[in-house]
Amino acid sequence: MALLFTGVLCFAIIAISLPGSSWACQRCPSRKPDLDNEVHNQDGEHDHKTWLFSVNGRKRPYSFLDDYGNLTGFDVDLIDEVCQIAKKRCKMVLSEFTECSFTSRDINYAGRGLMAEWFDGCPGYVNSIDREGAFDFTDPYLDTYASFTVAPGNPSLFDPHTSDYSEFTFTHLTGAVTNSKCLARLGKKVSGIIIAANLPEAKTLLLNRTADVLFSPRSKITGLEVLPEREHCDAGGTAVMLKKGSHLAQWWNPAFESLVRSGQYQKLCEDSQVKYNRTIRCMASPTHSSPESPEV
Repeated sequence: MALLFTGVLCFAIIAISLPGSSWACQRCPSRKPDLDNEVHNQDGEHDHKTWLFSVNGRKRPYSFLDDYGNLTGFDVDLIDEVCQIAKKRCKMVLSEFTECSFTSRDINYAGRGLMAEWFDGCPGYVNSIDREGAFDFTDPYLDTYASFTVAPGNPSLFDPHTSDYSEFTFTHLTGAVTNSKCLARLGKKVSGIIIAANLPEAKTLLLNRTADVLFSPRSKITGLEVLPEREHCDAGGTAVMLKKGSHLAQWWNPAFESLVRSGQYQKLCEDSQVKYNRTIRCMASPTHSSPESPEV
């Protein structure tokens, strides 16, 4: 009964308070903050949050499981460096890439995991025109490009220099920016595209001749032939992909800029190429947006 009375009393005080009044209900339970309008900073509510970054563990040399099952790679190292500068607690989590993004009826959508906030960001994703309707992004930290991959020997005689691709069947991975929208922006005419659930499925489609060309951001795929021509589907590079309205970029971008200005970004790039024995697509001059404008 006492609890009920307290609730009624608080409601009554709130109800009779006029705009500009100094009345305040000291015994009312605290209300959930309006996260859409609240700006979080180093001293704000998110100081005690653990920020989670999702990878699928199959993207060598950026985020992969080593022979002992440890998650490692350039993205893992970069996130650790940026979070230390920003004084944030950060963890890596494993999930299927479709929890970040997927394709349905030729449109890129945010994945369930990102939308439900199972994690806060998906590193290693390309910012593109058609993704900007579904996601926010941090400043880019890697260069990227798009390539054409065929079965060994290019049995379909695909020529990437032509503008009419309509006689070839394309495939791309679900959620990829290397899609029909990008081909249209490149001025290419296409007629048939098969959405592959993953890379093994895309490889099978090429090898059994169901598809002629895989359009992807990869420079090497075992058992297939990646043609030397390069295109761009991106709007700036590879970044951490975020749920719309995320506050992560507000602390990430200044911390990443500090990493670049200190020379540690370039050192991390050079050290990682030795550490992982692979080429890292680091940016020669990473670009930055202002902390007030987290969208890239």
